[in-house]
Amino acid sequence: MVVIPERASQRNNLHIIPLSRPRIERERDAAGWLVLLPGGHGWLVGDRRQALREFAGLVEIERWRRA
Repeated sequence: MVVIPERASQRNNLHIIPLSRPRIERERDAAGWLVLLPGGHGWLVGDRRQALREFAGLVEIERWRRA
């Protein structure tokens, strides 16, 4: 997460664009990986390979939805 000082937003014309793509990241307090959706929902999987498979499935779903 990027923190922007209040005075910077007053001097500059800033636009914060949320990412619309799922992502994976290592869970800090558990032995696993998180698959995170743009809306903040996610789930824990056992290893990175499984997380990548889940991520690929989500990307494929998004392709079909947009088509």
